[in-house]
Amino acid sequence: MKIVLVLLIISLNSFGQLKEKEVEMTTLSALRLSDNFSKPFRVLKTTISDKSLFQQYYKNTNLTLDYVIRYHFYTSIHLNSEINQLISMDGSKFNLSSKNAIDLTNEVITLVSKMYLGKKEFKEFQELKKPNKKPSSIKKEGLNNFY
Repeated sequence: MKIVLVLLIISLNSFGQLKEKEVEMTTLSALRLSDNFSKPFRVLKTTISDKSLFQQYYKNTNLTLDYVIRYHFYTSIHLNSEINQLISMDGSKFNLSSKNAIDLTNEVITLVSKMYLGKKEFKEFQELKKPNKKPSSIKKEGLNNFY
Protein backbone atom coordinates (compact mmCIF):
# COMPACT_ATOMS: atom_id res chain seq x y z
CA MET A 1 0.00 0.00 0.00
CA LYS A 2 2.87 2.37 0.82
CA ILE A 3 4.43 1.74 -2.60
CA VAL A 4 1.19 2.63 -4.37
CA LEU A 5 0.87 5.81 -2.31
CA VAL A 6 4.48 6.84 -3.02
CA LEU A 7 4.03 6.21 -6.75
CA LEU A 8 0.83 8.25 -6.74
CA ILE A 9 2.56 11.18 -5.00
CA ILE A 10 5.50 11.05 -7.43
CA SER A 11 3.12 10.96 -10.41
CA LEU A 12 1.10 13.93 -9.17
CA ASN A 13 4.27 15.90 -8.44
CA SER A 14 5.63 15.19 -11.93
CA PHE A 15 2.33 16.22 -13.50
CA GLY A 16 2.41 19.52 -11.56
CA GLN A 17 5.95 20.22 -12.74
CA LEU A 18 4.95 19.54 -16.35
CA LYS A 19 2.07 21.99 -16.05
CA GLU A 20 4.42 24.67 -14.65
CA LYS A 21 6.85 24.15 -17.54
CA GLU A 22 3.97 24.31 -20.03
CA VAL A 23 2.90 27.70 -18.66
CA GLU A 24 6.46 28.99 -18.79
CA MET A 25 6.86 27.85 -22.37
CA THR A 26 3.67 29.55 -23.52
CA THR A 27 4.21 32.91 -21.82
CA LEU A 28 6.78 35.47 -22.90
CA SER A 29 7.00 37.90 -19.99
CA ALA A 30 7.00 41.66 -20.40
CA LEU A 31 10.57 42.97 -20.38
CA ARG A 32 9.69 46.20 -18.56
CA LEU A 33 7.11 47.04 -15.93
CA SER A 34 5.24 50.30 -15.48
CA ASP A 35 4.81 52.06 -12.13
CA ASN A 36 1.57 53.74 -13.18
CA PHE A 37 -1.04 50.99 -12.64
CA SER A 38 -1.60 48.20 -10.16
CA LYS A 39 -0.94 45.81 -13.06
CA PRO A 40 2.43 46.94 -14.42
CA PHE A 41 2.12 45.41 -17.91
CA ARG A 42 -0.35 44.58 -20.67
CA VAL A 43 -1.16 41.06 -21.86
CA LEU A 44 -1.34 39.99 -25.49
CA LYS A 45 -3.26 36.74 -25.78
CA THR A 46 -2.67 35.10 -29.14
CA THR A 47 -3.78 31.95 -30.89
CA ILE A 48 -0.25 31.66 -32.28
CA SER A 49 1.51 28.78 -30.55
CA ASP A 50 4.99 29.05 -32.09
CA LYS A 51 7.03 31.71 -30.31
CA SER A 52 9.58 31.72 -33.13
CA LEU A 53 7.04 33.56 -35.28
CA PHE A 54 7.63 36.56 -33.02
CA GLN A 55 11.39 36.35 -33.70
CA GLN A 56 10.97 38.03 -37.09
CA TYR A 57 12.43 41.51 -37.37
CA TYR A 58 10.11 44.47 -37.07
CA LYS A 59 10.03 46.52 -40.26
CA ASN A 60 13.53 47.80 -41.17
CA THR A 61 15.09 47.22 -37.75
CA ASN A 62 17.11 44.64 -35.87
CA LEU A 63 14.35 44.48 -33.26
CA THR A 64 12.28 41.33 -33.11
CA LEU A 65 8.53 41.54 -32.93
CA ASP A 66 8.49 40.08 -29.43
CA TYR A 67 11.13 42.56 -28.24
CA VAL A 68 9.13 45.51 -29.56
CA ILE A 69 5.95 44.28 -27.87
CA ARG A 70 7.54 43.14 -24.63
CA TYR A 71 10.08 45.92 -24.09
CA HIS A 72 8.78 49.06 -25.75
CA PHE A 73 5.10 48.47 -25.01
CA TYR A 74 5.28 46.73 -21.61
CA THR A 75 3.36 43.68 -22.81
CA SER A 76 3.64 39.98 -22.07
CA ILE A 77 2.68 37.51 -24.77
CA HIS A 78 0.52 34.50 -23.93
CA LEU A 79 0.84 31.99 -26.75
CA ASN A 80 -1.66 29.30 -27.68
CA SER A 81 -4.65 31.22 -26.30
CA GLU A 82 -8.18 30.71 -27.53
CA ILE A 83 -8.47 34.26 -28.90
CA ASN A 84 -6.33 37.18 -30.04
CA GLN A 85 -6.87 39.84 -27.41
CA LEU A 86 -5.01 42.69 -25.75
CA ILE A 87 -5.65 43.31 -22.06
CA SER A 88 -4.59 46.80 -20.99
CA MET A 89 -3.03 47.72 -17.66
CA ASP A 90 -6.43 48.87 -16.38
CA GLY A 91 -8.00 45.52 -17.33
CA SER A 92 -9.83 46.67 -20.47
CA LYS A 93 -10.01 43.95 -23.12
CA PHE A 94 -9.65 44.54 -26.85
CA ASN A 95 -10.32 41.76 -29.34
CA LEU A 96 -7.80 41.73 -32.18
CA SER A 97 -8.55 40.79 -35.77
CA SER A 98 -5.03 40.01 -36.95
CA LYS A 99 -3.98 36.39 -37.43
CA ASN A 100 -0.19 36.48 -37.95
CA ALA A 101 2.65 37.80 -35.77
CA ILE A 102 3.52 40.80 -37.95
CA ASP A 103 -0.06 42.03 -38.23
CA LEU A 104 -0.69 41.38 -34.52
CA THR A 105 2.36 43.45 -33.61
CA ASN A 106 1.18 46.33 -35.80
CA GLU A 107 -2.34 46.10 -34.39
CA VAL A 108 -1.04 46.08 -30.81
CA ILE A 109 1.19 49.11 -31.46
CA THR A 110 -1.68 51.02 -33.07
CA LEU A 111 -4.04 50.18 -30.22
CA VAL A 112 -1.53 50.95 -27.46
CA SER A 113 -0.61 54.26 -29.13
CA LYS A 114 -4.20 55.41 -28.52
CA MET A 115 -4.05 54.62 -24.78
CA TYR A 116 -3.18 57.18 -22.13
CA LEU A 117 0.20 55.69 -21.17
CA GLY A 118 0.66 54.10 -24.57
CA LYS A 119 0.86 57.51 -26.26
CA LYS A 120 4.06 58.24 -24.38
CA GLU A 121 5.47 54.75 -25.10
CA PHE A 122 4.66 55.13 -28.79
CA LYS A 123 6.21 58.58 -28.95
CA GLU A 124 9.41 57.30 -27.32
CA PHE A 125 9.42 54.34 -29.72
CA GLN A 126 9.02 56.64 -32.72
CA GLU A 127 11.89 58.83 -31.53
CA LEU A 128 14.27 55.91 -31.90
CA LYS A 129 15.09 56.68 -35.52
CA LYS A 130 18.21 54.77 -36.63
CA PRO A 131 17.72 51.64 -38.80
CA ASN A 132 19.32 48.25 -38.26
CA LYS A 133 20.47 48.87 -34.72
CA LYS A 134 20.80 46.10 -32.16
CA PRO A 135 18.61 46.44 -29.04
CA SER A 136 21.68 47.16 -26.89
CA SER A 137 22.45 50.32 -28.88
CA ILE A 138 18.89 51.60 -29.17
CA LYS A 139 18.93 53.85 -26.13
CA LYS A 140 21.90 55.76 -27.53
CA GLU A 141 21.13 55.79 -31.23
CA GLY A 142 17.55 54.59 -31.76
CA LEU A 143 15.77 53.63 -34.98
CA ASN A 144 15.70 55.47 -38.28
CA ASN A 145 12.84 55.60 -40.77
CA PHE A 146 10.51 53.87 -38.34
CA TYR A 147 7.31 55.04 -40.03
